[in-house]
Amino acid sequence: MSTMYRFAGLDGRPIHVASDAPLLDFTARFFGMWPFDEEGTAIAGLADITIEAIADGFRLHHPSLEGGTLEVPEAAEAASRLADLLVAEQLARRKDLIALQAGAAAGPRGLLLFVGEPGCGKSTLALQLARRGARFFGGDRLLVAPAGTDGQQDPTGIGLGLTPRMHLPVHESAGGALAAFVAANSVVEHMDWQGNPIVAWVDLERDTFDAAPFGTALRVSAVILLVQRDDPDTLEFELGSKGDTALALVRQSTSAGMDARGLVAAAALIVGSVTCLRVEYGSSAAAADLIAERFEIS
Repeated sequence: MSTMYRFAGLDGRPIHVASDAPLLDFTARFFGMWPFDEEGTAIAGLADITIEAIADGFRLHHPSLEGGTLEVPEAAEAASRLADLLVAEQLARRKDLIALQAGAAAGPRGLLLFVGEPGCGKSTLALQLARRGARFFGGDRLLVAPAGTDGQQDPTGIGLGLTPRMHLPVHESAGGALAAFVAANSVVEHMDWQGNPIVAWVDLERDTFDAAPFGTALRVSAVILLVQRDDPDTLEFELGSKGDTALALVRQSTSAGMDARGLVAAAALIVGSVTCLRVEYGSSAAAADLIAERFEIS
């Protein structure tokens, strides 16, 4: 028998999820600060998203999925995939927003967005800055209202309250302090075939740093394009090309209400009204120290 869960929604309307998977078991793991609760037995036809038990796992249903469905083998993966569908449902309701694959942390001047190629360290930099006094807004995704939409003059980032994840082992260039923090405050999510931990989630319930709850909105003050190098001594901080930054935003954004041309226009609006920077680095600890100094984070 499916259980109905009610997730908070940006438009004041809850997102209803009918699930055969026990979602409350995965609250901290995936939805650290995205509020939801159990409503009781699911009522057919009222759910925005459905997770159905099948013979060899679970089947997720939502219009954003190719063919409308996706099959996964375990409840944990169903809960993990649900985070993507919750974002997709928000985009379907708020067509003025884009979903951006970016790390984000807030300082006194506003929100810093970290963008770049996969593996460039977006999540790590956001976590590093949170450990230095910034407010953590997201490790790998958030929603953005581009400048000029919804009555805003500046682009606005909206936190989703999703739990940050870290790839293991923490690279030595990240510094011993971050490695010790992750070891003390995270729970292993995935292991390789040899049983070695490779992905962990940071337990926000331990209140180890300030993290923005779901729906927290803040003006974007800078977009920082990250380029990670193997040499730990590499550290270059400079004004970034608005064209390169806009291209990075387009490559890492999705929207239910914008086609490719609309996403290009949205990226242009964002970079046109914020500071664009390029940070080339080898050590995320050193890069975080420099960014914290430049943006008065303490």
